[in-house]
Amino acid sequence: MDLFILKIIGIITMFTDHWYHVIGGSEVLNIIGRTAFPIFAFSLGEGYVHTKNLKKYLLRLFLFAIIIHLMIFYMNYSLNIFFTLFTGLLIISLYHSKKINILPKIIIIGILCYISVKFDFDYGIYGILTIMIFHFFRQDKIKITISFLLLNIAAPFISDISKIQIYSMFGLIPIFLYNGKKGRNMKYFFYLFYPLHFLVLKGIKLLLKNGF
Repeated sequence: MDLFILKIIGIITMFTDHWYHVIGGSEVLNIIGRTAFPIFAFSLGEGYVHTKNLKKYLLRLFLFAIIIHLMIFYMNYSLNIFFTLFTGLLIISLYHSKKINILPKIIIIGILCYISVKFDFDYGIYGILTIMIFHFFRQDKIKITISFLLLNIAAPFISDISKIQIYSMFGLIPIFLYNGKKGRNMKYFFYLFYPLHFLVLKGIKLLLKNGF
């Protein structure tokens, strides 16, 4: 399974989750949606490894985070994963930077983690730790499985993550089937899908509200 197919699975499961949050329906939709974030967290780590321009990658995530924030804030939603992804990528890049000493790194990373909690980023500290797990253990399936399981068990106690998040463990199945290949190059499709699917869900909600 290449990265393109993996991301397709991610956006499908994300769509079912957001359908549940925006429109409603069976909690099964929410459970299915738990697999989306680990897929995106893993894809972010792969993006860091294979990107040709880290600065552009960071800038792209940040700009989309701002755009999506303004859009979904207007629609009264709070499902912006891009600030979490941006912060996770920034922490990874800081960790690997040879231009910054260890103490400043620790301080800056600590501040970024605090910001993710203080400003209520989607998934908060749980999201940041998930990104770290998939990046630093990316070639060790056993370490990923154990550490991600422990994180999901601890999540309800260290954050406002629901116990239902344990179902995100199923996201490891497609991740472990990843063959290391990029697949189709449709980078901006995934960036554009995120804001556009909110508009689609908003439209469907309005239609249902008006009896269509």
